[in-house]
Amino acid sequence: MSTHTHDRHERHDRHDGPDRADRYGAARPSVGEVLRPILLRGVLPRLLVFALLIAVGKIIMEPLDEIPSEEVIARWFVSGRTSVLNSVSHVFSTANDTWWTIGLAVVYAIIVLIATRKWWLSIVPLLAITLESSIFVAATHLVNRPRPEVAHLDPAPPTSSFPSGHTAASFALYWSLILIASRIPNLALRRVIQTLCFVFPFLVGWARLYRGMHHQSDVLFGLALGIWCAFTAVACIRAAERHAAERDAAPGRAPLSR
Repeated sequence: MSTHTHDRHERHDRHDGPDRADRYGAARPSVGEVLRPILLRGVLPRLLVFALLIAVGKIIMEPLDEIPSEEVIARWFVSGRTSVLNSVSHVFSTANDTWWTIGLAVVYAIIVLIATRKWWLSIVPLLAITLESSIFVAATHLVNRPRPEVAHLDPAPPTSSFPSGHTAASFALYWSLILIASRIPNLALRRVIQTLCFVFPFLVGWARLYRGMHHQSDVLFGLALGIWCAFTAVACIRAAERHAAERDAAPGRAPLSR
């Protein structure tokens, strides 16, 4: 391929990146077409993720004796506390409290619905945090790991330390928005939204460590859980769109009316 041809194709790819990410966006999936991949790709695999998370938590609690070295790191965070960092960390630590997370997910869903007029796409952030909470709530009670033995700067919720629910919810919510934002045609707006949504969950995880609410492994596995929920939620909707596109393309089949 000549250099001229290669450059032309490269420019074309950069131009229509969001179109390729939204290649099934013209199809309108039915409720059943959306629910089926949610069940097969989300609800059922969720059982395996739940079992793996419980297994890891139990290994941390028993064979690893709660990883004593993590208490050293927790005390290191305490030694570096300042009034400014206390205030900053409070913002990020509480930004993903349960009701804030639910409320923001609803707000983001409404924004996506207004911007795209696609109800199936607007449920992605709600689906992501639903998957996360359905795994986290049961796992944290079954593992029942104590929180770090340091001064806590936040009231301890009734859940245990493993995994970090704030971290998991933050990654589930905001990384699902990163994936949705890949369809935004405006490059500058897309990059701003994706950058903010990428960085914010890491700040939540840092704040939970800084404020003595979690061990490092709690945050790490909360991160992994949240990312899985985000990608799974988007994969479910993309599968529904793909099925709808194939249905519309079938001979003699008319697309569902908008």
